Amino acid sequence: MNNQIKEDMKSILDNRPELVKEVNKVAEVAGYLWQKGWAERNGGNITVNITEYVDDRNPSDRPLSAKVKQIGVTLPHLKGCYFYCKGTNMRMRDLARWPMDNGSVIRILDDCASYVIIADKPVQPTSEVPSHLSVHNYLISIGSPYKASVHTHPTRTDCLVSQTKSYMEKECGNQPAMEHDSRNQKDILAHRGVGR
Repeated sequence: MNNQIKEDMKSILDNRPELVKEVNKVAEVAGYLWQKGWAERNGGNITVNITEYVDDRNPSDRPLSAKVKQIGVTLPHLKGCYFYCKGTNMRMRDLARWPMDNGSVIRILDDCASYVIIADKPVQPTSEVPSHLSVHNYLISIGSPYKASVHTHPTRTDCLVSQTKSYMEKECGNQPAMEHDSRNQKDILAHRGVGR
């Protein structure tokens, strides 16, 4: 039956030029991440809220698989939303060239705690989709215009500067606070971005 759905279904990108632009932006960013070495092999993920570009026109939002996936958390602001998600174990370099073969479109179900894959292929979203969707839920809850959640696993992190007082001083501010490779990952939450 799933093969029948795939045969009947055209690309979700058909006759949606604005959605094509958004998916192409994802592909462009994936290319930059790969070229700059900021996403090793299949490391890192991208999710983009594409709800405003998806409507009831052909193809329908019938799932490609009957299997409903649980998110693991209830996200009330995502009811009925659509997201383009990089696929699990997919490489950024491949996503850059073939975004619909290396990612999928998911629809959040009415319970706000589960989703189905609706396009174009049954590519499983990133295993970190609960974290990414939680970010999107938060962004919508505060009325943020931001639509993407991106993280990477750089092969080498050369400099990580802490926001502690000693690292904010002029003579210390440009010195590496830590040097490590991707096997020694640290979590960082930058509320206002990272910059000079």
